[in-house]
Amino acid sequence: MTDRTLLRAHVRLALACLVGLCATLAAAGGCHDDEAADPAASAAPVVPAKDALSKTTEVGPVKAIVKVWPAKPTLGDAIYARLEIDAPAGVAIDAPFQEAGDQRLGRFRVVAFTRDTQRKPDGGQHHEQTYTLDAPSSGRQRIPPLRFEMTDARQGSAAGKPQEVLTDEIPLEIAPLPAEAANAPLRAALGELDPDVGGIGWLTLLGIASAVAMVGAGSVLGYRAWRARRRIERQRSAYDEAVARLRELEDAGPPDTTAADAWFVALSAIVRRYLEQRYEIRAPELTTEEFLQVATARPELSTDHRGLLRSFLERCDRVKFAGYRPDADESLATLKAARGFVEDTRLREPIAVAVAMRPSGASEKPGPSGRPMPSEPPGPRETPGPSEPPGPSEPPGPSGKAA
Repeated sequence: MTDRTLLRAHVRLALACLVGLCATLAAAGGCHDDEAADPAASAAPVVPAKDALSKTTEVGPVKAIVKVWPAKPTLGDAIYARLEIDAPAGVAIDAPFQEAGDQRLGRFRVVAFTRDTQRKPDGGQHHEQTYTLDAPSSGRQRIPPLRFEMTDARQGSAAGKPQEVLTDEIPLEIAPLPAEAANAPLRAALGELDPDVGGIGWLTLLGIASAVAMVGAGSVLGYRAWRARRRIERQRSAYDEAVARLRELEDAGPPDTTAADAWFVALSAIVRRYLEQRYEIRAPELTTEEFLQVATARPELSTDHRGLLRSFLERCDRVKFAGYRPDADESLATLKAARGFVEDTRLREPIAVAVAMRPSGASEKPGPSGRPMPSEPPGPRETPGPSEPPGPSEPPGPSGKAA
């Protein structure tokens, strides 16, 4: 699996999570239909009763009439209050919804509200506001004054400033319920009530659980992909860093007798750091022998590379601890062998992603020749085996064998 394949898979997963989340929100929005009714959505009777109570207020060219019906309501009856405003052309009327907080008009609860504005043939306006009210109790009540603003923009008016107008209040007597009505049998229920009124429906819970599952799965896959990408980047940077430092040593030239010790210490440190980053070996304080045991246990290293690494580190130790002083050609040949080892074991595509995603310590299956093989189907072979052409030429060691 390459980086591009992983990216396409993650994009598809993200799109699936987005579609699932949208479906969840849509299901959650459609689970409850018991929304509160808007007071402005219900229409009151259009024609007032003939015995409607009314009061008229006139301010300049504006005439306002308040009508209330029925004139003798009983507790529980719907009470209607209508404000009618007539204004000539050139006079603007601003009549907002009259409420005293919490959908109330005085002590009355506003059950519904409608408004209408009509243009007259002469350019004037006729405004209507109709309130459907519910009385709080029986006894003497009153419809409070209604407020609106008029602005006279005609020529000769007082600078066209808004002027507030208040109508007169209307007293109203609410009769109590008759005794026979109080003792009357109740009507049968219209239907069974939902025992989970106001709760979260099962469809909403299912949608939320699905969304959480998809987001969780996407997060886990995204985290694994991020870790795999980071591992690949570290392994690639290990090769780049090692090659750059080896090039610096090569450009500085072979060491003389006095600088050989520090030169070989730096050379062995480059290879050790490369192996630590390339194969994620946490062994900064190990001796050479201990480090060789850990490094050569990696199944990615072939038998030839294990022998080359052992010979290389032992040669560096002879210089550092045994006082051996190689000549310039042998020093450069050792550096060349280190460079060949790094080149042969560098991370290569398209197996980079498979190597990074494989958990450490994965079981290995022996191949026909007895050499361990990866448990996943391998791509192009990462390191040359004994049957492949050899890598860069290896310098001869003190004993004449390849280092």
